[in-house]
Amino acid sequence: MSHPLDNPIWTALNSGSFHFSFGDTKIRFIDRKMGFFAGMPAYEKKELEQLHDTLELGQRVILFTPHVLELDSRWLVHNDHEMFQMLGTRSYLDHTESSQIQELGQKEVAAMLALTKLTKPGPFFENTFHFGGYFGCFIDGKLVSMAGSRLVAGDFTEVSAVCTHPEFQGLGFSKRVLPHVLKYIQKLGKIPYLHLYPENTPALRLYESLGFEVRNRLRVYSLEKAAP
Repeated sequence: MSHPLDNPIWTALNSGSFHFSFGDTKIRFIDRKMGFFAGMPAYEKKELEQLHDTLELGQRVILFTPHVLELDSRWLVHNDHEMFQMLGTRSYLDHTESSQIQELGQKEVAAMLALTKLTKPGPFFENTFHFGGYFGCFIDGKLVSMAGSRLVAGDFTEVSAVCTHPEFQGLGFSKRVLPHVLKYIQKLGKIPYLHLYPENTPALRLYESLGFEVRNRLRVYSLEKAAP
């Protein structure tokens, strides 16, 4: 039996994040106001053809796949990259929360959008915060660092949108914010997981210092249905 995180998007859109998704037993999509994710059982040629037929011209999707895809000229490929999948192994249930780190919600959406637009940790839309578990640090009224949760794949919840304003990078802000997110996930009875590019050495070291271990290598694609 395969692990739920071997196909994390498909698992999430059929389990913990089902209420944010739409589709059927062959293809499911995340709410388009929250992201670009799409999931399928196997990402084989027939499924990719079905995905292509379902999409509107110019529509993008993000896939996390267990293998390299065979793509033809009907697709515009915006991203095709190997990534590590890491699993949290340390408990943060007893972590002492800092008054400098606050939970983020509707009132902070504009600040979250501004920071993610600047730092580009991945797609972040006006409704993305509805995934929950977003925390951040403000300095002089400006959001300088944040992180949150995203896809809930069975017993596992993804850590996402980890970012720090360029003027404040290298000062340990992510290491202060992330334990709040990890505690939030674990209080819900879930196990944290995340994805990153192997060459992102600073992030890899950060996550390892927080108790994450690499469990798998997947591939991330950002695809757009091209004009005929």
